[in-house]
Amino acid sequence: MEKKKYWRNVIRGPFYKETEPGMTGTSIFAHNNEYKNGTTLGYHCINSNYEVPMSHSHDFHELLCFLGGDPENIDELGAEISICLGDEEEEHIIKTATVVSIPPGLKHCPLKVKKITKPFVFLEVSTTGEYKQTGESSGADLLLNPPEFPENKPEKAENKTDPES
Repeated sequence: MEKKKYWRNVIRGPFYKETEPGMTGTSIFAHNNEYKNGTTLGYHCINSNYEVPMSHSHDFHELLCFLGGDPENIDELGAEISICLGDEEEEHIIKTATVVSIPPGLKHCPLKVKKITKPFVFLEVSTTGEYKQTGESSGADLLLNPPEFPENKPEKAENKTDPES
């Protein structure tokens, strides 16, 4: 088989998989510099009311993406989401597909999903090799970086970077 020039740019894992409360199926995330490119990601399906109750911040940029679960109409979120930003907890209501851009140091949350009528995608992307919070701890830390107890360790998918696969 011909060796391709950019085969190292096509990464097939590792993805960590774990079912989270309030989410359909499995969350897929890479929060510990798995890709060696200075970013983390998390893909979660939300199918019921969900909440991150405590405000927190990071020392990196984060994007919180809320997308409708229907691939024919991702603008139709099928839920109402409240997210607070800043020390004053300025509330923003999200009812359609939205990306919330959170620069380093900006406090965000509480976040509350309510009035959900169908599953939607919550995608978070951060410009850091390892996901960490600063400030107050919250439920978001457990969602986006769950503890690794032996009986609860996430399944690690095989890392396939071989150009032949």
